[in-house]
Parts: sequence; C-alpha cells; structure tokens
Amino acid sequence: MVIAEQKTQLSILLIEDDLVDGESITRSLHKAFPDCGILRASCLGDALAAVNESLFDVVLADLSLPDSRGLDSVVSMVQACPQNPLIVLTGHADDELSLAAIAEGAQDYLVKGRINPELLQRSIRYAIQRHAMARNNDQLLQTLRERDLLLQTKNKKLEKACRTAQKFVDNVSHEFRTPLTVIMEYASLLEDGIAGPVSDEQAKLLGVIDDRASDLNNMVDDMLDVSKLESGLLGASRSQCTVAEIIEHVLPAIRRKAMVRDVRLELQIDDDLPDVFCDSAKVGRVIVNLAINAIKFTRNPGQVCISARRHGETDVSIAVTDNGVGIPIDRQREIFNRFAQVKTEVRDSTKGFGLGLNIAQELVEINFGKMDVESTEGVGSTFSFTLPVNCPGEVTRRFVDRLAEVPDGPQSVTAIRATLQEDASESAVLDVERFLVHILRQNDLIFPLPQRQWLLLVSVPEIALEEFLARLDKERQQINRNRPRGPLPDFRIDVEGTWDVSRHPRDVVQMVNQQLDQEQYCVA
Repeated sequence: MVIAEQKTQLSILLIEDDLVDGESITRSLHKAFPDCGILRASCLGDALAAVNESLFDVVLADLSLPDSRGLDSVVSMVQACPQNPLIVLTGHADDELSLAAIAEGAQDYLVKGRINPELLQRSIRYAIQRHAMARNNDQLLQTLRERDLLLQTKNKKLEKACRTAQKFVDNVSHEFRTPLTVIMEYASLLEDGIAGPVSDEQAKLLGVIDDRASDLNNMVDDMLDVSKLESGLLGASRSQCTVAEIIEHVLPAIRRKAMVRDVRLELQIDDDLPDVFCDSAKVGRVIVNLAINAIKFTRNPGQVCISARRHGETDVSIAVTDNGVGIPIDRQREIFNRFAQVKTEVRDSTKGFGLGLNIAQELVEINFGKMDVESTEGVGSTFSFTLPVNCPGEVTRRFVDRLAEVPDGPQSVTAIRATLQEDASESAVLDVERFLVHILRQNDLIFPLPQRQWLLLVSVPEIALEEFLARLDKERQQINRNRPRGPLPDFRIDVEGTWDVSRHPRDVVQMVNQQLDQEQYCVA
C-alpha cells in the first residue's frame, strides 16, 4: 500500500510497515521540514516501484519489512537508488548492526523510539550532504580512472614511439659505424705501407681521410649518447679515478687529430692532484669533445692546451684552452643548448650536429661537476669543468642535490649493503664489484667498504625496492648462465633504510659519513 502526500520542496520516501510508527515519523518529518513532500511505502517491493517512477531527495527505511529483513533491505535500496542517501530506521539500538548498515551504504542509523524533529532534521541534512560529497568523490574517482586509463594508453604509444626512435638511432648508428670502421682501417693500412710505398703527399691525404672519418665516428657517438640520455638508459660507472690517467688514456686520439690539423698540443697537469670520483670513460669523452672542438676552431698557427689543477677544497678542474676566434659574450650560454652552433669564419669546414657541448655538459653534470666557458673574440676560449675529489660525504651531498634538481626525478634513496664472503679471492671481489656497477643507473651510487662490502645508494622509493631487488637477482642469474668461469660468488644483500631526499637530504649524507671512514677516503 502506498500513501501519497503533497510534495513541495524536500521529497522523502518513507518505508515503514507499522502504521503507528509511520504516522509518528511523518509528523516529526513535517515539523522538521514543514514544506516537505512524503511518499510512504509499507514494503520493499512498493518502495522499489516508487523509486523507478519518482525522484527522491532522501530515503528512510525500516530494517524489518514484510518482504525483506535486516541488511538485505539496505543492500536492495542502495542498489536500486544509488543516487539517494539512505537512513536506516530500527526499533532496537544495535551498534554492530548500525556499523554494518553504514558499511553497506547507509548514511545514518536511527532508533525509532528516540526520533524527534530536531534529530530528523540534522540527520537528513547531514545525510544529503555526505551522500552528495560521496557521489561527487565517486565521479571524481571515475574521471581519474578514465584519465589514468587514457594516460596509460598514450604512455604505451609514446613508449612504443620512443623505442622505435631509439631502435632507429641505434640501427642508423650501427650502419654508419660499420663502413666508417672499414674506411679508417683501410686508410691506416695504406698509410702504414701495407699495399706499397706511400709518398708524403699521399700520407697527408690519408691522414685527412682518417680525420674526417673520425669526425663522423664522433657524430655517431653523439647520436647514441643523446638517445641514451633521453631514454634514461645511460649508465654511470663512477669510482675513484686519477685525472692524469684519464687524460693519458684519451691523449693519443687527440694528438692524431691535432697533428692532422697542424695544431700544437700542450699539457699542463699539476703534480699531487687528489683522486676524483667519476666515470672515467665519460670524463674522457668530455675531454675528447672539448679538445676536438678547440682543434677545429683554432686559427693558424693553432695552439690547444689541456690543463688540470686543484679547484678549491672539494674539486679538480680540467680545462681546454685554444687560440681560436672566440665566442661572442651573448652566445656563450647558448652554445650549450642542443644543436646550437656558432657561426665563424671556419664554420663551413667544421660542420657537425651541434651536440658535442650539450652532451659534454650533461656528462659533467652526471659526474656531479659543473662546466664553464671563458672566451674573448679574436683571442680564444677556455672550456673548463670540475670533478669532485674522492670524498664520499661530499659526493653524496652532490648526489642528493642533483636528485632534488631533476624535474619529476626520484625523491627517495634506499641504502643497500652488499657483502661478499670473507675468504673470496681478489678476482671474485672485482667480479662482484663490476656486476654491482653494471646494474646501477646514472641516478645511483656505489662506494666500496672494508671487509669485501659495498654501499649502494639506489634512487628508488621503498615501494619499488622489491622490483629493484628482483632485477638484481634476474641480472645475476642471466650473467651466471653465460659466465665462462662459472657463476658469480654469492653475496648477501641487506637493506639499510630509505630516505626522502626532498625532506631530509642531509640524513643520507650523515648515514654515508657514518658508514665510511672519511679519513680513509678524503684528501686534504
């Protein structure tokens, strides 16, 4: 049976099979909301039919109905009219039942004997507000899910496009490098007289061939570096290094370039330089890029100087100076942008992609250093960069600062201790250290500890730590399958803790200082 009353402002559906209770609650509703409209239903079936035909602002439902009892009534009403707030009515106070009803979707729970107009007014208003907020939150969550799904779809497309682009660059680079290697090898064979005597003029021409092929080879390296930098796949194998050894390693290639261009090359390396902490291969690449640029832009007679000196208490500075045409002061920052090139009188014969300085700067920053340029038009230029001395506390401070500066970069650092068994051989120690360096990326660090241990600083949040450890184990298994000398020696992994570098950056530095004896590493 359905009893309809005049509807004006607030529309209420009251589900109550007891006539006395129904009349009492109706009177209280009219006192609480004088202009409300009330539709009364005596069973769940009539209520569901009413919901299908009319719109209501709130539903009040008794838990004991002829065709439904207990929480089943709540579940049915919530499913039938999710757009309406539901207030449960019952004749007995039961905290457990009230919590269960609210958990199923009811907004409130009222005991009939305690109902009065003030209680109804407050309960209905709060129920409508809470339900509206919940509905709004549900809509927002649904919108977020839809947008998240859209972003995931777009990200997959972007990742596929990125992989395709990287594969294209890698393939093109490979296709370039193969014939270049052949050209350089055959030119070298001819220059060495393998195919017969070579005159001075022919030797000079062969040197030019080798020089230009070397330029193309450097362009290929630039393209590969850009591809790896953009994808975040460029690793960084940082460790204690000697500046003189880094320069000596790349010096032969620079000397050949200088000889072909008739440029005089000088070295000025201070004695007693402290060891630095860096990726020696990448620092060597920076020196080669700067030296080749300097050789290209020198005037006749050309002169280039590579120097290294102490720079303050915590850095070593490496500089490349030329007597070239110089760079206008308004272009001295711009030249570090990707694809930037300075127009000069020698530009036409020294074309490239304009990637060298940009890549050099990024490689310096990966090694926690800074690059600078001083140039005077008509006099020459000096490109210099710094490297941190081998002091773990200072290196860690720069590591944390770099993480904080990277847009959308990692904000957490996890410290992991790797321990090798004490009786392991020196070759086993080197093998494990190489493996640990191999699995780290440019935003990670590793320091050797006494007693065949290493401290790893991995830029992953605690929630992603399991994924990193799984990758470590997977890489170890893969290496063990392909290792001619048998599997890697077993080593133990212990997680020391995770720090939020955006909130507590110095805590990471303090932890490293405690883990390592600074006297053993730092140089005064």
